Amino acid sequence: MFQFTQANPTLLDDSIARLSTAAQEPAKKFLDLMMSNEADLEKVYLGCVTIMDNLPDEVIEDLEAYKQEVAKIFGLLMPSSA
Repeated sequence: MFQFTQANPTLLDDSIARLSTAAQEPAKKFLDLMMSNEADLEKVYLGCVTIMDNLPDEVIEDLEAYKQEVAKIFGLLMPSSA
């Protein structure tokens, strides 16, 4: 997924733009972290914790929903059976 994101850096721009204004900046930071060449998973985890630290509950809720949208974009979620 990291290589795919690096090869298509604007792939998530539209979905980030649909987030609340307050959630856009942390979402961009997550994208930057995903696009980095960091191989140390502990550093990636700590980067995620740092981004999430002290965010309001509403922003965290937006980012949780966004995480699901990103998973759909990358085909990581199975389609729901309705």
